Amino acid sequence: MNRAEKLAQLYKKANALNEELPKELMDKLSIYGQVLEIIGGLHAESVKAWKLAEAKRRETIASAIVYGAELDGVAYKTAKEKEAAAEVIGAEARRNEALAEAEAQRWRNAMIAVQETIQILKKKYEHMKEVAKGGI
Repeated sequence: MNRAEKLAQLYKKANALNEELPKELMDKLSIYGQVLEIIGGLHAESVKAWKLAEAKRRETIASAIVYGAELDGVAYKTAKEKEAAAEVIGAEARRNEALAEAEAQRWRNAMIAVQETIQILKKKYEHMKEVAKGGI
C-alpha cells in the first residue's frame, strides 16, 4: 500500500469516529498522529526534491557561464552576454525548481493543517473532561 492509499484509509477511519465520545476522540487523535507522520515524510521528500532542483538550476547556469553559453549557434563573449544566455539556458531548470518548491509548500501546508486539527481535537477533549467534572 502506497502512502496516498494509506492516507486515504486513515482519513476514512478518522471520519468514521464520533468526536462526541471521548475514547473515539482519542482514537481520532491517534490516527491524525499517524497522518502527520506520513505527511511529514512526504514534506521532507518534497523539500529534498526542491533543493536538488535548485542545485541543478545553479549548476546549469554556472556551467553555461563557465563553459561559454551558446544559443542558436551564437557564442557570447562578454560576461553580461554569457550571464543572459545562461539564464535562458537555465529557464527549464528554474521551472522545475518552482514546481518542486510548490510541492514542498503543498505538503508543508497539509502538515500545518493536520497539526491544527490535532490541536482543535485536543481542546475538544479537554472541554469534555471539564464538562465531565461538572465545569463548563
